Amino acid sequence: MTAAVHLALHPDDTLSQTLVLALSGELDYTNAEQLREQALSLLTDDHRCLILDLAGLTFCDSTGIRVFLAMRALIIDRGGVISLTDLQPRLARVFQMTGLVQFFAVQPTRADASRTLRLAARSAEPLPVTEPLPVTEPRRI
Repeated sequence: MTAAVHLALHPDDTLSQTLVLALSGELDYTNAEQLREQALSLLTDDHRCLILDLAGLTFCDSTGIRVFLAMRALIIDRGGVISLTDLQPRLARVFQMTGLVQFFAVQPTRADASRTLRLAARSAEPLPVTEPLPVTEPRRI
């Protein structure tokens, strides 16, 4: 049996129109739809940007990635950006190898994502998409 995925709201008064959520646990086909529904219920019409802190996410399968892509589509339709932070090395590698890293603003930490969004809001420049993630080469056996 898969461990549940948990969603926690992290209000950030310094970022207007931004929802900050932290995920923990394992995200897979057994709970992806529930997570999507929970996240969408927290996203109001005022939210233009979304920060997903994935530090506590220990597993994510393709259905979980589809949830991230669905949330991205909603945020992009609003003219915003979705930022993923604190990716575990395995998930970071999946995003890098599949090219998904191009579609998200990936930041090392939630604080980095918040800072980037605040700077973009002040400068009226386009919101950032992403910087490449460092990828650890696989060990040869």
